[in-house]
Order: sequence, then structure tokens, then C-alpha cells
Amino acid sequence: MLRTGVLAASTLALGLAFVPVASADPVQTVAYVSEPGAHPLTGSASYSAPGDEITVFESTSGVLWIDVQSGLKDLNVELSAPAGETLHTGTYTGARFRGQSDPALAGPGIFVYAGGLVCGDDYAEFTIDRLDHSADGKLTDYDGTFVQRCGTPDGPATHGEVHFHV
Repeated sequence: MLRTGVLAASTLALGLAFVPVASADPVQTVAYVSEPGAHPLTGSASYSAPGDEITVFESTSGVLWIDVQSGLKDLNVELSAPAGETLHTGTYTGARFRGQSDPALAGPGIFVYAGGLVCGDDYAEFTIDRLDHSADGKLTDYDGTFVQRCGTPDGPATHGEVHFHV
């Protein structure tokens, strides 16, 4: 299981200072580090608002969308609970590819899109550390991590981290 400190240490080693903030202040950050050969995300990146447009929300079907627009670069990660469940704090293991219009899976689902590329054979896990909503149901706070591999359960991994507080 990926913990926040592992990714922070990795990004710091790459010269990407990244410090999660747990406060009421608005924070919107997305960062990832990919091992050589990972797909569809490669290398590493760190995004933060207001310079980058970051949106995190839950669809009416219970899918958590993480969307980043940064100049001509785009990144989309979607996380979903197993069929019949809703997302909550905790770790979801055994996540598999779930296309944007696919029905819920028996296990958790993941969809990663970057620069026109998608992996249709994902092996992943994700952890939701914080998931809070306003009184009207709007997502206000999210902290989470994900580890995604394409094509094989032991292939090169992408480790990602998201912090969204409005």
C-alpha cells in the first residue's frame, strides 16, 4: 500500500517539492511519479491550482473524477467502488479498468487517461484518506493516493497523490 510519505519522498528526490496540507485553506494539487515503462502516465508531474485547473467531483453514478488541465496537457483519473457500494475512506485493492460508460464492476474500478492515451488492462489500488461533502452533497475535501500498472499486475507502476480542499 502506498503511503503519502513514500510519494512525497519520491517527488522530492525528483526536485518536485510537494507537501500535503490538511487545513481549511483551499488546496488543489495532483502529483505522480511513474517508473520507467509505465503507461499511460510517464515520467513525473506536479500540478497545483490556480496555475493549473484541477477539478475533483463525484458523478451521479458514484464515480470520483479527478481532472487536470494544464496548458495543452490533460490528465483524468476516475475511481469507482465495487457494484452496489459507494466510495468511502479506506483502501481499495484489485482495481481494474472501468471505461467511462461501463457498468460498475464486481470490484473497484479505475480509468486513467493522459494525452489521448488509456490503458485498457489496469491493475491498481487506491486509498481514500479523506472524502467530505457539504450539506448539499457537493464534494469539498478529498485526499487520496493511487498505484496503477498497465498490462500486468507486476508491471511498472505510476504512484499518484491528490489533495483537493475548497
